[in-house]
Amino acid sequence: MASPAELPVYLREVETVLPRILASFDRDPLSPTFGVGDRTYWAWKLIDFANATPQGYVHGLARLVASDLLPEWLSKDAVLRRIEEIITGTSNILRKDGSLEEALPFEKSFCVTALIAFDLLAADELLQNHLTPTVRKKLRDVVRPMISFLHKADEKHDLISNHLATASAALFRWTIATGEPGEDRGRIFLERILQYQSKEGWFNEYGGADPGYQSLATYYLADLHRCRPDLQLIEPLRNSLRFLSHFLHPDGSFGGLYGSRNTRFLVPAGLEALAPEISEARTLAHAARTSIGNRTTVSLSAIDAPNLAPMFNAYCWAAAEQAKRPSLAPAQPAPWQQEEKKRVIFHQAGLIVDWAPTHYAVVSTRKGGAYYYYDRQDGKTQIDGGPLATDRRENYYTTQRRLKGTFETKGAEIEIKAPLGKLSHRLPSPLDFVILRLLSLSVMRSRILSNLVKRLLVRLLITDHGSGKNNVNVCRTINLDPKLSVQDNILGEKSGLTLLPPGQAYSAIHMASQGYWQRGDDIPSGNSLGSPTSTTIWESQPK
Repeated sequence: MASPAELPVYLREVETVLPRILASFDRDPLSPTFGVGDRTYWAWKLIDFANATPQGYVHGLARLVASDLLPEWLSKDAVLRRIEEIITGTSNILRKDGSLEEALPFEKSFCVTALIAFDLLAADELLQNHLTPTVRKKLRDVVRPMISFLHKADEKHDLISNHLATASAALFRWTIATGEPGEDRGRIFLERILQYQSKEGWFNEYGGADPGYQSLATYYLADLHRCRPDLQLIEPLRNSLRFLSHFLHPDGSFGGLYGSRNTRFLVPAGLEALAPEISEARTLAHAARTSIGNRTTVSLSAIDAPNLAPMFNAYCWAAAEQAKRPSLAPAQPAPWQQEEKKRVIFHQAGLIVDWAPTHYAVVSTRKGGAYYYYDRQDGKTQIDGGPLATDRRENYYTTQRRLKGTFETKGAEIEIKAPLGKLSHRLPSPLDFVILRLLSLSVMRSRILSNLVKRLLVRLLITDHGSGKNNVNVCRTINLDPKLSVQDNILGEKSGLTLLPPGQAYSAIHMASQGYWQRGDDIPSGNSLGSPTSTTIWESQPK
């Protein structure tokens, strides 16, 4: 029996979280929540609805069975029984219109309904030789109303590519599995993703590029490409991965505060699945194995319950791919492995990637100069969320939410001018919850009004550019070479604001998926949300 340290990297992470996943389900056959995986609902009874996301574990469990990757302490028969229980539990929490919930009762969640439909259909394919015809029919009978819901529902509060990719993959899978309508609707969502894919390669996430969530979208699109290669997704995926290759850093971290959603997790499944076809995927997959193994980027075991299911499923697929290709050499040097002086400007994304023998840096011009900087000489990293100012009442003002920066480059120097907006770290009050519950039980049961309320919440918590401060702008000058130097200056007089020193690693948006732990967070001398390390993870040239 292999010790956890001896297991391949993805399987090590999977086995670490498996007991927690198995413990999440109600197994009391007399309980009305038998087969439901939200412990906060059925065990703690602290919420008044079941978050359906844990039902998606059925996919990862099925993947482990089909790939013969179950640990010695867990039998295949036990997992197959558990999968049948999950199917039952899903049918018990399904609403009459075929929708499921994540955050509110009667939410009609487009994303989670698509997610569970996708995961159940993936399990159906993977276990076609393991499940009885009766169980497979039951599974499809549970999915059918979800597909019906996806035919009518849409996500109107913002363009979130990874959600649309999930729905598209689910709908195409439905047609493949049953021959029933789904493909045409799935094509609509897919065409929207591709329509808004930037020429620079990135997929839209709340109006910008976010490497973390783009790696999640890649997972679902890779599955769709595997199921339907005739959709010709190989070039959009290649362009996406070429873009992503710039945001895995020399210290092994990935993404961060310069992205539209501030995330820094790396979803490996799509990279591993596409590695045989796309050289950039092979290089990124090789890097992901190293980073996840060293915990220098966010790993599965650092993910909390609301996001654990889709990440678990992705790691199970990645583990199956790693079992096929235990060794995986990178196809070509990636940007973080190169030391010759070069600068790449992604104008639409508002990102500048700059590297030289002295450093590797990513600067966001849309966030006023938020940056990641790795010093190749001393192996240290500095993270900055952008210029930050305060007034006499100790209110904070930031460029991170305004997304209106302009910039000029002069050699190693980057000058960015951006407006300041008031930062608000809003927390829900008991009254907020009462109002939200009343809305969810009344007007939000209308799909149109629900989308309107969601749009308002997204603007308030994520995309709202913040109130200005008398049209005050700040100019940030970043000199990247030979040593990092940063200078901020408020433009205009009598602003009443005082600038704080650069190097503040802060977040100005609500995003539950940001800030998951990685190794660099607890290395001395690092800033709080950054990823400093005293060790260079990557060799300058791949071996």
